[in-house]
Amino acid sequence: MTIYTDGSYSNQTNVLAYAFCLVENDTVQHFSDAFILKNGSSTIAEIIAVTKSLEYCLKNGIQNPVVVHDYNELPFFAFGYRKCPPSMYKFVKTLQKLTQEVKPRFRKVEAHKDDLYNNSVDKLAREAMQKLVSEKTKKNS
Repeated sequence: MTIYTDGSYSNQTNVLAYAFCLVENDTVQHFSDAFILKNGSSTIAEIIAVTKSLEYCLKNGIQNPVVVHDYNELPFFAFGYRKCPPSMYKFVKTLQKLTQEVKPRFRKVEAHKDDLYNNSVDKLAREAMQKLVSEKTKKNS
């Protein structure tokens, strides 16, 4: 199984969004969501995208997926090779725990290039963010 992940964060609205898609043979499943997170970051959004995908794997008995991402530091955090700032600690610890349980392999792709599924999850994360921002705006009007 191959999983493509991406995350996005808006400092202006404190909205974090993530998306992942599962690709296996001819089957593709997409997942995305957004929520408010004060003091978030795009790095945290990338980590949460992978975390959510690994939680899905754990829940569904999927082991050893290939996680395709476009953020360089992700495997370093996942395997504990790099210290993280205090603001990211709880997110990285969750990622590390899930990495030990699900045993993914990580593969880096270049962002915004000709990778169909990477572009797809990028778009889905942005759409999830826009949807929540729009809902917040309507509520406050």
